[in-house]
Amino acid sequence: MKKLLFAIILIALMAGCGQANTAKTPTPAATPATKKTVASGASAQGYVAPVKRADLAFRSSGRVAQVLVAEGDTVKAGQPLVKLQDADLKAALAAAQAELKRAQNGARPEEIAQADANVAAAKSQLDLAQAELARYQNGAAAVQIAAAWAETARAAAELKVQQDSYDALVLGPGYGVATDANVPGRGLGKYEEDKREQLGATKEAYQATQVKLWQVQSDAANDLKALQSSVDVAKARADAAAAQLNLTKAGAAPEQIDALKARVAQAQAALDETTLLAPFDGTIAELNINLGEIASPGSRIASLADLTQWQVDTDDLSEVDIIGVQAGAEVTVKVDALPDVQLKGKVVSITPRSALKRGDVTYTVNVALTDADPRLKWGMTAFVDIKGK
Repeated sequence: MKKLLFAIILIALMAGCGQANTAKTPTPAATPATKKTVASGASAQGYVAPVKRADLAFRSSGRVAQVLVAEGDTVKAGQPLVKLQDADLKAALAAAQAELKRAQNGARPEEIAQADANVAAAKSQLDLAQAELARYQNGAAAVQIAAAWAETARAAAELKVQQDSYDALVLGPGYGVATDANVPGRGLGKYEEDKREQLGATKEAYQATQVKLWQVQSDAANDLKALQSSVDVAKARADAAAAQLNLTKAGAAPEQIDALKARVAQAQAALDETTLLAPFDGTIAELNINLGEIASPGSRIASLADLTQWQVDTDDLSEVDIIGVQAGAEVTVKVDALPDVQLKGKVVSITPRSALKRGDVTYTVNVALTDADPRLKWGMTAFVDIKGK
Protein backbone atom coordinates (compact mmCIF):
# COMPACT_ATOMS: atom_id res chain seq x y z
CA MET A 1 0.00 0.00 0.00
CA LYS A 2 2.81 2.36 0.83
CA LYS A 3 4.52 1.55 -2.46
CA LEU A 4 1.37 2.36 -4.41
CA LEU A 5 0.95 5.70 -2.59
CA PHE A 6 4.59 6.61 -3.27
CA ALA A 7 4.16 5.84 -6.99
CA ILE A 8 1.07 8.05 -7.19
CA ILE A 9 2.89 10.96 -5.52
CA LEU A 10 5.89 10.55 -7.80
CA ILE A 11 3.73 10.63 -10.91
CA ALA A 12 2.00 13.79 -9.63
CA LEU A 13 5.33 15.51 -9.01
CA MET A 14 6.60 14.60 -12.46
CA ALA A 15 3.45 16.01 -14.02
CA GLY A 16 3.86 19.28 -12.11
CA CYS A 17 7.48 19.63 -13.23
CA GLY A 18 6.44 19.10 -16.85
CA GLN A 19 3.84 21.89 -16.67
CA ALA A 20 6.38 24.28 -15.11
CA ASN A 21 8.93 23.65 -17.87
CA THR A 22 6.29 24.20 -20.56
CA ALA A 23 5.34 27.62 -19.11
CA LYS A 24 8.97 28.79 -19.25
CA THR A 25 9.50 27.90 -22.97
CA PRO A 26 9.64 31.14 -25.16
CA THR A 27 6.78 31.73 -27.55
CA PRO A 28 7.96 31.59 -31.22
CA ALA A 29 8.09 35.03 -33.02
CA ALA A 30 5.13 35.83 -35.22
CA THR A 31 5.69 35.54 -38.95
CA PRO A 32 5.86 39.04 -40.54
CA ALA A 33 2.70 40.02 -42.40
CA THR A 34 2.95 39.96 -46.17
CA LYS A 35 2.87 43.55 -47.75
CA LYS A 36 -0.56 44.35 -49.10
CA THR A 37 -0.66 44.20 -52.86
CA VAL A 38 -2.29 47.25 -54.51
CA ALA A 39 -5.23 46.31 -56.62
CA SER A 40 -4.73 46.70 -60.36
CA GLY A 41 -6.74 49.46 -62.00
CA ALA A 42 -8.12 52.70 -60.57
CA SER A 43 -10.96 55.20 -60.68
CA ALA A 44 -10.54 58.93 -61.15
CA GLN A 45 -12.27 62.17 -61.98
CA GLY A 46 -11.26 64.29 -64.96
CA TYR A 47 -12.37 66.76 -67.56
CA VAL A 48 -13.25 66.33 -71.21
CA ALA A 49 -10.89 68.14 -73.59
CA PRO A 50 -10.03 68.06 -77.31
CA VAL A 51 -7.01 65.94 -78.21
CA LYS A 52 -5.70 68.73 -80.46
CA ARG A 53 -5.98 72.23 -79.04
CA ALA A 54 -3.92 75.42 -78.99
CA ASP A 55 -3.94 78.89 -77.48
CA LEU A 56 -2.95 81.43 -80.15
CA ALA A 57 -1.09 84.73 -79.58
CA PHE A 58 0.92 87.37 -81.46
CA ARG A 59 4.69 87.64 -81.00
CA SER A 60 4.64 91.42 -81.23
CA SER A 61 2.22 94.12 -80.19
CA GLY A 62 -0.03 96.08 -82.49
CA ARG A 63 -3.49 97.52 -83.01
CA VAL A 64 -6.12 95.12 -84.38
CA ALA A 65 -7.12 96.06 -87.94
CA GLN A 66 -9.34 93.04 -88.76
CA VAL A 67 -11.09 90.26 -86.84
CA LEU A 68 -11.93 87.66 -89.49
CA VAL A 69 -13.62 84.96 -87.38
CA ALA A 70 -16.07 84.54 -84.52
CA GLU A 71 -16.38 82.02 -81.71
CA GLY A 72 -17.77 78.73 -83.04
CA ASP A 73 -16.45 79.21 -86.58
CA THR A 74 -14.74 76.25 -88.21
CA VAL A 75 -11.46 77.15 -89.91
CA LYS A 76 -8.82 75.50 -92.06
CA ALA A 77 -5.09 75.29 -91.40
CA GLY A 78 -3.38 78.48 -92.57
CA GLN A 79 -6.58 80.53 -92.56
CA PRO A 80 -6.14 84.15 -91.31
CA LEU A 81 -7.97 84.80 -88.05
CA VAL A 82 -6.90 88.27 -86.86
CA LYS A 83 -4.79 90.98 -88.54
CA LEU A 84 -2.87 93.88 -87.01
CA GLN A 85 -2.18 97.22 -88.68
CA ASP A 86 0.83 96.77 -90.98
CA ALA A 87 1.28 99.89 -93.17
CA ASP A 88 4.70 100.73 -91.70
CA LEU A 89 5.93 97.16 -92.04
CA LYS A 90 4.76 96.96 -95.65
CA ALA A 91 6.69 100.16 -96.43
CA ALA A 92 9.81 98.79 -94.73
CA LEU A 93 9.54 95.56 -96.74
CA ALA A 94 9.10 97.45 -100.02
CA ALA A 95 12.16 99.62 -99.28
CA ALA A 96 14.28 96.57 -98.45
CA GLN A 97 13.16 94.76 -101.60
CA ALA A 98 13.90 97.81 -103.77
CA GLU A 99 17.38 98.18 -102.31
CA LEU A 100 18.09 94.49 -102.86
CA LYS A 101 16.92 94.73 -106.47
CA ARG A 102 19.16 97.73 -107.13
CA ALA A 103 22.13 95.90 -105.65
CA GLN A 104 21.47 92.77 -107.71
CA ASN A 105 20.98 94.69 -110.98
CA GLY A 106 24.08 96.85 -110.53
CA ALA A 107 24.41 100.63 -110.97
CA ARG A 108 22.32 102.43 -113.57
CA PRO A 109 24.09 104.72 -116.10
CA GLU A 110 22.70 107.80 -114.40
CA GLU A 111 24.07 106.62 -111.04
CA ILE A 112 27.55 106.20 -112.55
CA ALA A 113 27.27 109.65 -114.16
CA GLN A 114 26.31 111.16 -110.82
CA ALA A 115 29.25 109.45 -109.12
CA ASP A 116 31.57 110.84 -111.82
CA ALA A 117 30.18 114.33 -111.25
CA ASN A 118 30.74 113.98 -107.51
CA VAL A 119 34.38 113.06 -108.14
CA ALA A 120 34.88 116.09 -110.40
CA ALA A 121 33.28 118.44 -107.89
CA ALA A 122 35.38 117.08 -105.02
CA LYS A 123 38.56 117.38 -107.10
CA SER A 124 37.72 121.00 -107.92
CA GLN A 125 37.26 121.83 -104.24
CA LEU A 126 40.60 120.22 -103.46
CA ASP A 127 42.36 122.23 -106.15
CA LEU A 128 40.88 125.47 -104.80
CA ALA A 129 41.93 124.67 -101.23
CA GLN A 130 45.47 123.79 -102.28
CA ALA A 131 45.77 126.97 -104.38
CA GLU A 132 44.58 129.13 -101.50
CA LEU A 133 47.14 127.53 -99.21
CA ALA A 134 49.95 128.09 -101.72
CA ARG A 135 48.96 131.74 -102.28
CA TYR A 136 48.96 132.44 -98.59
CA GLN A 137 52.27 130.69 -97.99
CA ASN A 138 54.00 132.50 -100.86
CA GLY A 139 52.04 135.77 -100.73
CA ALA A 140 50.17 137.34 -97.86
CA ALA A 141 51.83 135.42 -95.07
CA ALA A 142 55.33 135.95 -96.46
CA VAL A 143 54.73 139.66 -97.12
CA GLN A 144 53.26 140.31 -93.68
CA ILE A 145 56.04 138.47 -91.89
CA ALA A 146 58.77 140.13 -93.98
CA ALA A 147 57.29 143.59 -93.32
CA ALA A 148 57.15 142.91 -89.60
CA TRP A 149 60.75 141.71 -89.59
CA ALA A 150 61.85 144.84 -91.53
CA GLU A 151 60.06 147.11 -89.11
CA THR A 152 61.68 145.37 -86.16
CA ALA A 153 65.11 145.64 -87.78
CA ARG A 154 64.64 149.37 -88.38
CA ALA A 155 63.56 149.87 -84.79
CA ALA A 156 66.57 147.90 -83.56
CA ALA A 157 68.93 150.04 -85.66
CA GLU A 158 67.35 153.24 -84.39
CA LEU A 159 67.62 151.99 -80.83
CA LYS A 160 71.33 151.30 -81.31
CA VAL A 161 71.94 154.80 -82.68
CA GLN A 162 70.11 156.37 -79.76
CA GLN A 163 71.85 154.13 -77.22
CA ASP A 164 75.32 154.92 -78.67
CA SER A 165 74.57 158.66 -78.71
CA TYR A 166 73.37 158.61 -75.12
CA ASP A 167 76.31 156.53 -73.96
CA ALA A 168 78.75 158.94 -75.65
CA LEU A 169 77.09 161.83 -73.90
CA VAL A 170 76.99 160.53 -70.39
CA LEU A 171 80.22 158.55 -70.48
CA GLY A 172 82.35 161.13 -72.39
CA PRO A 173 85.34 163.17 -71.12
CA GLY A 174 84.61 165.42 -68.14
CA TYR A 175 81.61 163.33 -66.94
CA GLY A 176 81.42 163.48 -63.13
CA VAL A 177 84.14 166.10 -62.58
CA ALA A 178 81.93 168.66 -60.91
CA THR A 179 79.37 166.19 -59.50
CA ASP A 180 78.89 162.65 -58.22
CA ALA A 181 80.00 160.25 -60.99
CA ASN A 182 77.57 157.56 -59.75
CA VAL A 183 74.50 159.59 -60.77
CA PRO A 184 73.93 159.36 -64.59
CA GLY A 185 73.57 162.74 -66.28
CA ARG A 186 74.55 164.71 -63.18
CA GLY A 187 75.88 168.02 -64.29
CA LEU A 188 74.71 167.69 -67.97
CA GLY A 189 71.46 169.53 -67.47
CA LYS A 190 68.47 169.66 -69.80
CA TYR A 191 70.30 168.24 -72.80
CA GLU A 192 70.95 164.93 -71.04
CA GLU A 193 67.35 164.65 -69.90
CA ASP A 194 66.10 165.11 -73.44
CA LYS A 195 68.51 162.45 -74.70
CA ARG A 196 67.40 160.04 -72.01
CA GLU A 197 63.71 160.52 -72.82
CA GLN A 198 64.42 160.05 -76.51
CA LEU A 199 66.25 156.78 -75.75
CA GLY A 200 63.32 155.54 -73.67
CA ALA A 201 60.83 156.28 -76.44
CA THR A 202 63.04 154.45 -78.95
CA LYS A 203 63.16 151.37 -76.66
CA GLU A 204 59.36 151.33 -76.37
CA ALA A 205 59.03 151.61 -80.16
CA TYR A 206 61.41 148.66 -80.60
CA GLN A 207 59.50 146.53 -78.10
CA ALA A 208 56.25 147.35 -79.91
CA THR A 209 57.70 146.10 -83.20
CA GLN A 210 58.73 142.85 -81.48
CA VAL A 211 55.19 142.32 -80.19
CA LYS A 212 53.78 143.06 -83.64
CA LEU A 213 56.21 140.59 -85.22
CA TRP A 214 55.15 137.86 -82.79
CA GLN A 215 51.47 138.59 -83.48
CA VAL A 216 51.97 138.51 -87.26
CA GLN A 217 53.82 135.20 -87.02
CA SER A 218 51.14 133.72 -84.71
CA ASP A 219 48.30 134.86 -86.96
CA ALA A 220 50.08 133.50 -90.01
CA ALA A 221 50.60 130.13 -88.30
CA ASN A 222 46.90 129.92 -87.38
CA ASP A 223 45.85 130.91 -90.90
CA LEU A 224 48.16 128.30 -92.39
CA LYS A 225 46.78 125.67 -90.02
CA ALA A 226 43.18 126.50 -91.01
CA LEU A 227 44.03 126.46 -94.72
CA GLN A 228 45.87 123.13 -94.36
CA SER A 229 42.84 121.70 -92.55
CA SER A 230 40.64 122.81 -95.46
CA VAL A 231 43.01 121.03 -97.84
CA ASP A 232 42.88 117.85 -95.73
CA VAL A 233 39.06 117.88 -95.63
CA ALA A 234 38.83 118.50 -99.39
CA LYS A 235 41.27 115.65 -100.06
CA ALA A 236 39.28 113.26 -97.85
CA ARG A 237 36.10 114.15 -99.74
CA ALA A 238 37.81 113.66 -103.07
CA ASP A 239 39.12 110.25 -101.97
CA ALA A 240 35.66 109.24 -100.74
CA ALA A 241 34.04 110.32 -104.01
CA ALA A 242 36.60 108.33 -106.01
CA ALA A 243 36.04 105.26 -103.83
CA GLN A 244 32.27 105.59 -104.22
CA LEU A 245 32.67 105.82 -107.98
CA ASN A 246 34.67 102.58 -107.97
CA LEU A 247 32.05 100.86 -105.82
CA THR A 248 29.25 102.10 -108.04
CA LYS A 249 30.96 100.74 -111.14
CA ALA A 250 31.88 97.44 -109.44
CA GLY A 251 28.38 96.81 -108.06
CA ALA A 252 27.44 95.28 -104.70
CA ALA A 253 29.72 92.69 -103.11
CA PRO A 254 28.32 89.18 -102.37
CA GLU A 255 28.27 89.88 -98.64
CA GLN A 256 26.26 93.05 -99.27
CA ILE A 257 23.74 91.07 -101.29
CA ASP A 258 23.49 88.53 -98.46
CA ALA A 259 22.97 91.28 -95.91
CA LEU A 260 20.21 92.85 -98.01
CA LYS A 261 18.54 89.46 -98.47
CA ALA A 262 18.58 88.99 -94.70
CA ARG A 263 17.05 92.43 -94.28
CA VAL A 264 14.25 91.53 -96.71
CA ALA A 265 13.64 88.24 -94.88
CA GLN A 266 13.43 90.03 -91.53
CA ALA A 267 11.01 92.61 -92.92
CA GLN A 268 8.86 89.84 -94.42
CA ALA A 269 8.85 87.88 -91.15
CA ALA A 270 7.82 90.99 -89.21
CA LEU A 271 4.97 91.57 -91.68
CA ASP A 272 3.88 87.91 -91.52
CA GLU A 273 3.63 88.12 -87.74
CA THR A 274 0.90 90.75 -88.02
CA THR A 275 -1.50 88.02 -89.20
CA LEU A 276 -2.66 85.30 -86.80
CA LEU A 277 -3.12 82.04 -88.72
CA ALA A 278 -4.89 78.80 -87.79
CA PRO A 279 -2.21 76.10 -87.24
CA PHE A 280 -4.62 73.25 -88.00
CA ASP A 281 -8.23 72.55 -88.97
CA GLY A 282 -10.56 73.18 -86.08
CA THR A 283 -13.16 75.33 -84.34
CA ILE A 284 -12.66 78.73 -82.70
CA ALA A 285 -13.46 77.82 -79.11
CA GLU A 286 -12.64 81.23 -77.64
CA LEU A 287 -11.90 84.73 -79.00
CA ASN A 288 -10.50 87.45 -76.73
CA ILE A 289 -9.89 90.46 -79.01
CA ASN A 290 -11.96 93.16 -80.72
CA LEU A 291 -11.37 95.55 -83.59
CA GLY A 292 -9.17 98.50 -82.61
CA GLU A 293 -7.79 96.94 -79.43
CA ILE A 294 -4.07 96.59 -78.76
CA ALA A 295 -2.75 93.02 -78.86
CA SER A 296 0.07 92.38 -76.41
CA PRO A 297 2.90 89.93 -77.17
CA GLY A 298 2.13 86.46 -75.80
CA SER A 299 -1.40 87.38 -74.70
CA ARG A 300 -3.96 84.74 -75.66
CA ILE A 301 -6.01 85.99 -78.60
CA ALA A 302 -7.94 82.82 -79.45
CA SER A 303 -8.28 79.15 -78.57
CA LEU A 304 -8.53 76.65 -81.43
CA ALA A 305 -9.57 73.01 -81.05
CA ASP A 306 -10.36 69.97 -83.18
CA LEU A 307 -13.72 68.93 -81.74
CA THR A 308 -13.81 65.60 -83.58
CA GLN A 309 -11.38 63.86 -81.20
CA TRP A 310 -11.73 63.94 -77.42
CA GLN A 311 -9.81 62.85 -74.38
CA VAL A 312 -10.25 62.95 -70.61
CA ASP A 313 -7.51 64.47 -68.46
CA THR A 314 -7.64 63.16 -64.91
CA ASP A 315 -6.25 65.16 -62.04
CA ASP A 316 -6.76 63.19 -58.84
CA LEU A 317 -4.94 59.84 -59.10
CA SER A 318 -2.80 59.47 -55.99
CA GLU A 319 0.65 57.91 -55.80
CA VAL A 320 -0.99 54.71 -54.53
CA ASP A 321 -3.63 54.63 -57.29
CA ILE A 322 -1.17 55.29 -60.11
CA ILE A 323 0.71 52.04 -59.42
CA GLY A 324 -2.19 50.07 -60.85
CA VAL A 325 -2.43 52.11 -64.08
CA GLN A 326 -0.55 51.35 -67.28
CA ALA A 327 -0.51 52.91 -70.72
CA GLY A 328 -2.87 51.10 -73.10
CA ALA A 329 -5.28 50.03 -70.37
CA GLU A 330 -8.96 50.02 -71.31
CA VAL A 331 -11.12 52.68 -69.68
CA THR A 332 -14.83 53.15 -69.11
CA VAL A 333 -15.92 56.81 -69.04
CA LYS A 334 -19.09 58.39 -67.71
CA VAL A 335 -19.91 62.07 -68.12
CA ASP A 336 -21.99 63.97 -65.56
CA ALA A 337 -23.93 65.79 -68.24
CA LEU A 338 -24.74 62.50 -70.04
CA PRO A 339 -25.78 60.09 -67.24
CA ASP A 340 -27.17 57.45 -69.60
CA VAL A 341 -24.07 57.32 -71.82
CA GLN A 342 -21.05 55.12 -71.21
CA LEU A 343 -17.98 55.75 -73.36
CA LYS A 344 -14.89 53.69 -73.97
CA GLY A 345 -11.28 54.78 -74.07
CA LYS A 346 -7.65 53.88 -73.54
CA VAL A 347 -4.87 55.29 -71.39
CA VAL A 348 -2.51 57.06 -73.77
CA SER A 349 -0.09 58.72 -71.33
CA ILE A 350 0.80 59.10 -67.68
CA THR A 351 2.75 62.09 -66.43
CA PRO A 352 6.09 60.86 -65.07
CA ARG A 353 6.20 63.68 -62.52
CA SER A 354 3.70 64.35 -59.77
CA ALA A 355 1.83 67.56 -58.98
CA LEU A 356 0.62 68.81 -55.61
CA LYS A 357 -3.14 69.42 -55.76
CA ARG A 358 -5.16 70.37 -52.71
CA GLY A 359 -2.34 69.06 -50.55
CA ASP A 360 -2.21 65.64 -52.21
CA VAL A 361 0.44 64.18 -54.48
CA THR A 362 -1.32 63.38 -57.76
CA TYR A 363 -0.53 62.24 -61.29
CA THR A 364 -2.32 63.12 -64.51
CA VAL A 365 -3.54 60.34 -66.78
CA ASN A 366 -4.68 61.14 -70.32
CA VAL A 367 -7.44 58.91 -71.66
CA ALA A 368 -8.28 58.96 -75.37
CA LEU A 369 -11.95 58.25 -76.11
CA THR A 370 -12.33 55.55 -78.75
CA ASP A 371 -15.97 56.48 -79.20
CA ALA A 372 -17.44 59.92 -78.62
CA ASP A 373 -20.84 61.51 -78.27
CA PRO A 374 -21.55 64.59 -80.42
CA ARG A 375 -22.96 66.30 -77.34
CA LEU A 376 -19.59 66.39 -75.56
CA LYS A 377 -18.28 69.83 -74.64
CA TRP A 378 -14.84 71.03 -73.64
CA GLY A 379 -14.51 71.03 -69.84
CA MET A 380 -17.34 68.61 -68.94
CA THR A 381 -16.74 66.60 -65.78
CA ALA A 382 -16.06 62.90 -66.39
CA PHE A 383 -15.42 59.82 -64.25
CA VAL A 384 -13.13 57.06 -65.48
CA ASP A 385 -12.72 53.46 -64.41
CA ILE A 386 -9.34 52.15 -65.52
CA LYS A 387 -9.07 48.40 -65.88
CA GLY A 388 -5.98 46.56 -64.68
CA LYS A 389 -3.76 44.50 -66.96
